[in-house]
Amino acid sequence: MPIDYERRMNPNPLRVCAVAGLLSAPMLARAQDEVSVAALPVAHANSQRLRSAAAMGFHSLSVDSMSPESMAFIVDIEQPLSRFISVFAGGHVGTNLKAKGLQAGGRLYLTGRPLQGPFLSFQADGTLIDGAEDVSKRRGSVSGLIGYSQPVGRQWHISLSGGAGYSHVRQESAVPRSATCALFTWCLLSEPERVVQKTEALHPVVRLTAVHRF
Repeated sequence: MPIDYERRMNPNPLRVCAVAGLLSAPMLARAQDEVSVAALPVAHANSQRLRSAAAMGFHSLSVDSMSPESMAFIVDIEQPLSRFISVFAGGHVGTNLKAKGLQAGGRLYLTGRPLQGPFLSFQADGTLIDGAEDVSKRRGSVSGLIGYSQPVGRQWHISLSGGAGYSHVRQESAVPRSATCALFTWCLLSEPERVVQKTEALHPVVRLTAVHRF
């Protein structure tokens, strides 16, 4: 009897270790899951913040709303550089397909959330405009805007901004030949005289885009 009592009071060390391992394994697994789950949102958020985005929409090119080149369809690629600053670049085509060009700029997100919330923006663009026969225009402008970007779903955002811009337009056109020019061969073969006009103006700028994160 003493021998049996001692055996019951002194269990096998291997069994103790096994039972302790079985009891502690779920606790360790749960702790690891909690750590991994807690870490995932942070990593996910960081990866979300700096992901590139594509924007499609419209922005105004002229203060004259009746002008055929007053609005343009734009496509941009935007890349956040930090939580506050991003840069973008792309191209635009006039709604009448006669104006085409490039634009680039940057945005400052005031809340430190890229592609979300209020922002300040600076943009520069260059545009070639095909006018009537023998008329060509080149337009360069810079503009400053203030806007807001609203998330719509997990990957889409709607962005609206407005501000003011300064534009410089260079128009080159050919002077019509006189009626007497048809009487002389040298006059018909010579290059027509061209007139260059330059205009500068301040104008409002509106930009509306739908943004998709990659």
